[in-house]
Amino acid sequence: MDKITFLLFFKIFFFAAGDTTKYFGTYIGDFKTNAHEVRGKVYAASSTTFYISEFYYDGKGPDAVFWVGNTEHPSPQGEIVPNNLGSEKNIGTKSNRNITITLPTGKTINQFKWLSVWSRQEAFDYGHVVIPKDFVSPVEQSIGPLKSLAHGVRADSVVIKDTKTIYLSNFYYDGSAPDTYFLVGSGKPNGGGTKVPDETGSLSKIKGYNGKDISLRLPGILTVFDINWLSIYCILASESFGQVYIPDRQNLKVPADLKELKEAYINFENCEEIFPGLMQVSWIMEGESIVIQLEGKVDENEYLAFGRSGDDHKVEMTGADVILAFYDKEKSEVRVVDYFISSKSQCTGTSGVCPDVRLTGKEDAVLITWQRVNGILKVAYKRLLKTGDTRDQEIPSSGGMTIVAAIGNLNSQKEAAYHSRAYLEDTIRIDFGRNPVSKCSLLEGKMDEDKKDLTPWKAAKNLWNNRV
Repeated sequence: MDKITFLLFFKIFFFAAGDTTKYFGTYIGDFKTNAHEVRGKVYAASSTTFYISEFYYDGKGPDAVFWVGNTEHPSPQGEIVPNNLGSEKNIGTKSNRNITITLPTGKTINQFKWLSVWSRQEAFDYGHVVIPKDFVSPVEQSIGPLKSLAHGVRADSVVIKDTKTIYLSNFYYDGSAPDTYFLVGSGKPNGGGTKVPDETGSLSKIKGYNGKDISLRLPGILTVFDINWLSIYCILASESFGQVYIPDRQNLKVPADLKELKEAYINFENCEEIFPGLMQVSWIMEGESIVIQLEGKVDENEYLAFGRSGDDHKVEMTGADVILAFYDKEKSEVRVVDYFISSKSQCTGTSGVCPDVRLTGKEDAVLITWQRVNGILKVAYKRLLKTGDTRDQEIPSSGGMTIVAAIGNLNSQKEAAYHSRAYLEDTIRIDFGRNPVSKCSLLEGKMDEDKKDLTPWKAAKNLWNNRV
């Protein structure tokens, strides 16, 4: 058993037994309890995000929020930190929950002296943690350029973004060698290393790159603390075409894996299969908001679409309020976009299948977390049940609503082109306020090679060939 296999075996064994060594970032301290049994261990998961382990608050205080400030002690001179779902409303009861909360844009943890569970109504500190004066948050770390050995492999810089993500800036590889992969391991680069999916989540042999910026996510429970090299490696030739060595844990003070920390908190107890084997939707109600997770088998130029039908008695795309989720290959990130469908055609100005912002509406979907592995896209986003946007429909907290859903292609503008692979024809109603029940099974990657590529929607005022 090689070193990396042993480390992974060790981690799996101890995680199953209740591991206490998992990395949450840099420890700040425990909450000092003043009222309502506030407690929990606080970490800086990144320079802008707190991770609170085993957080408890009885929820009985009026208008309690997460609050940061620069006074010597918690006081009204502070500002809100949105809760784990991005809301600035009352925290609510939390019973030994692990949560992440992120500072407003432009703020960092080092700028503040304390984090408090603060009652705005009572102007009282229910519990707080002091941020040390000399505290240093974990940050991304550049480990130098990629060493070039063959086939034009090079990268200007390699950056450890967090414990799971390695970023290559201006990456080149001529793509001419067979059986070549991104490999990681311990010791010296060798063909026994672990394959890392490329920036699209594929484990196929890598193709050519010409000055592209890419992000690689380590598979499974593997982290940068388990490896000491990354290589562009040809297994057939037993040759490294380019490589970089990774510092050990003591010299690598990087952010925790925020995707995993956020996903671990959100317990989606409800799930419905929309297209068996292709797409499913999960959700959790949070007060006046809902968090929805879409999961589907999609190609890198396809979208998942889900929302409320334009007719509450049947499936009707015209008048529907939907969210499109898709992977933006150029930016190596996932986007969620709020859409209104005024007619069955591609968007042209103010008509067709258009983003709300093109129709004097606003963007009401907030991305929480995402992952794309082996052709499976998983996206969690939040929106208010009642957004107040004239282009949005209300999501009822009980009683059910008729849904629409589709999988289709994007056009050159990264907008919906056509639901080329799947769309709802039968009426499905979902009661988002029901007692929790999951009706989903595990989705299996990867993409079918023979999937059809149908004709996209035409310009506005031309219908979809009578498809719903």
